Amino acid sequence: MNIKLVATDMDGTFLDDKGQFDMVRLKQLLLRFKEKGIYFAVASGRGLLSLEKLFEDVRDEIIFIAENGSLVEFHGEDLYEATMSKDFYLSAFEKLKTSPFINTSELLLTGKKGCYVLETVDPAYLAFSAHYNENIQKVARLEDITDEIFKFTTNFSEETVAAGESWVNEHVPGVKAMTTGYKSIDIVLDYVDKGVAIVELAKKLNLEMDQVMTFGDNLNDLHMMQVAGYPIAPENARPEILEVAKEVIGHHAAHSVMTYMEGL
Repeated sequence: MNIKLVATDMDGTFLDDKGQFDMVRLKQLLLRFKEKGIYFAVASGRGLLSLEKLFEDVRDEIIFIAENGSLVEFHGEDLYEATMSKDFYLSAFEKLKTSPFINTSELLLTGKKGCYVLETVDPAYLAFSAHYNENIQKVARLEDITDEIFKFTTNFSEETVAAGESWVNEHVPGVKAMTTGYKSIDIVLDYVDKGVAIVELAKKLNLEMDQVMTFGDNLNDLHMMQVAGYPIAPENARPEILEVAKEVIGHHAAHSVMTYMEGL
């Protein structure tokens, strides 16, 4: 294998069952990758601010693919981004309010400077969201937001998440809904996902796709796995991801992704 870019999803893949990773091991891995000319990217539905905090010690040494592919940043430079205009996300919100599956008190928008929820936000949802997002601000109306917006995020029950995702894709023009967890979906622009971001990143780095290795576990990783030359999945991945993986490794809780990368 002539791998020059390794990109990994976070939750359920690189992070263990406590949402953690070993920074000492990662620093050693990044030194080895640098010697071999391999770029390392984290590809997540999380916002950029959250990822930069998580990887604060090595933020200048890695590539961030944030917001489910809406933003790619390296060395503080935006290599690719896709934001929603204000008119667009306000129109999308009006459509979302008519969904039988969506509760607007469990809805969050992520932007460049922070994240936004309505003042009527459910306290439990706000606490849940704080684990994955930074600088969450309450607003009386979405019209009050002055930030550039990447996506909506919302929660369903595990029983309704598939139907809710389908409803959004069918009824809200210009967006794509994708499952990011077993009861969460992200709603991004319809031409955005991690796979699109990986392809654009490879172009920027002058790499062929057979030089790209990806790790993922959930449906929002599917296109990223499909476009990469070497898609690898932990054994806990969804069946759709296991099906496209060239290799299946151990459970994410056992830090299997880090261990695999150390063997490259």
